[in-house]
Amino acid sequence: MKRAVIYARYSTDLQNDQSVEDQIRLCKAHAERLGLNVVGELFDRAKSGASMFGRPGLARLMQKAEADEFDVLVAEHPDRISRDIADLAHIHKTLRFRRIEINCVNGGAMDTVQIGMYGVVGQMQREEGAKKVKRGMVGVVRSGRNAGGKAYGYRPVPGRKGELEIVEEQAEVVRRILSLYASGIAPRAIAATLNDESVPAPRGKRWNASTLNGNGQRGNGLLLNPIYAGKLIWNRVHMVKDPSTGRRISRINPEIEHEEIEAPHLRIVDDALFEAVQNRKASRGGARSRSTPKYKRLLSGLLCCGGCGGGMAINGSDRSGPRVICSTHKESGSCGNGARYYVQKIEQQVIETLRAQFADTRIIDIYVKEYEAERRREAAEKRRNRATLDRELEEAKMAITRIVERLAKGLIEDDDAAAILPGLRADRDRLQRELETIEPPSNVIELQPRSVRAFRENIERLAEVISKRGETPPVELAQSFREMIAGVIVEPRKAGEPYRIEIKGYVSGLVSPELSSVLMVAEEGFEPPTQGL
Repeated sequence: MKRAVIYARYSTDLQNDQSVEDQIRLCKAHAERLGLNVVGELFDRAKSGASMFGRPGLARLMQKAEADEFDVLVAEHPDRISRDIADLAHIHKTLRFRRIEINCVNGGAMDTVQIGMYGVVGQMQREEGAKKVKRGMVGVVRSGRNAGGKAYGYRPVPGRKGELEIVEEQAEVVRRILSLYASGIAPRAIAATLNDESVPAPRGKRWNASTLNGNGQRGNGLLLNPIYAGKLIWNRVHMVKDPSTGRRISRINPEIEHEEIEAPHLRIVDDALFEAVQNRKASRGGARSRSTPKYKRLLSGLLCCGGCGGGMAINGSDRSGPRVICSTHKESGSCGNGARYYVQKIEQQVIETLRAQFADTRIIDIYVKEYEAERRREAAEKRRNRATLDRELEEAKMAITRIVERLAKGLIEDDDAAAILPGLRADRDRLQRELETIEPPSNVIELQPRSVRAFRENIERLAEVISKRGETPPVELAQSFREMIAGVIVEPRKAGEPYRIEIKGYVSGLVSPELSSVLMVAEEGFEPPTQGL
């Protein structure tokens, strides 16, 4: 009697553990009818037939074939052996070389023609199944549901497949992370702060910079995920199997194939903050952000050479700490400013300058006056815009009323009214939405002294941190500082001369949502200014 080995497999899409036993029972009956002696039963549970890799049962089968332990391979169907044309042909070729026959319950003895036919059919069915799954997922995404994957800040809605809801505790962490990053704080510093505060990480025990950065090309990572701005983007990547290893590899899809759906119910941050994060991400290298330098000190990225306007780069360090030099001079020598500056000394002068500025009540008075003038301009502009929209909305409502009255009196045909009214109603609804977005002018002048006081307190705390060499400012303090400082210009100097710096500041951090520039100068033996900015 010929020796037979039975092979059974079920795919991950079948999800029926009993199908292996069912296949083996059918194969045993088939072997008995053929007068075969079953000497082994091999199987793979929940394994795809798209590859030979990762299937220990099939690997054992090929080892037994090489050892000449059986004469016939019995399977329910050729697609249980493989659903890939090349793999099925390879298995058939190898077994035929060893004089082993493939005999299936459905199909009988397999020859080359049948193997080719079943291989084509099996692969076509597998690929068509994948297309159907993808079409189903497109429908899920277009309905505003999640097609797979888990984003920090959300959890599935029980009993409603594919629907997500916001976890407010995690949403607050998301808002904080994006706000810190938009203000200039590095992902590594943000992650360190969250770990110090024992904030639970999305995965694992600790936050990492990679958790925030993700992969720029694939658009993942907490800083890049559009779901936080109320958008679902699906089909960014597709998976393919490497035929030489059987491993699934992700490939980026063209942007035209992406599915983008508005999901306002999943919004955690507003568009302005999310856009600010994306702009900063792009400015720091975008998809290549991992290879771009990240700031580590309070003034990193803010220092400029007063000679050429270029940036400043680290140029070694000694016992007094790291030093910087004009990057233009360092790279090309085209700038004549070859002086070295101690970073900590510049930081101390910047902090002392700000302390002096905010100790002078006359400077704060200037801030208040500028603030009041700006708010008056904004209030007047809002009143003009609101009055215009109110007038246009009233006109749209009156036009609708006139059409309805004419329709009621029989002065206009139904078809004409049906053609005119939708446009008028659309104008009315648009004007109402625009009015809702314009907040009435509010008196926020009382908040300004509080902002100045808070910033002054932060400066005092920063001064204390900076005085202790090696300490890193807390991220919230650094955020507040970098929201106020646009840049620090370091003037050229000769050996032995004192440092002279100019601070480009944003008044907006204290007095106005509009950007304003203030110039503050600091030298050795700096005295608070006696005149306005």
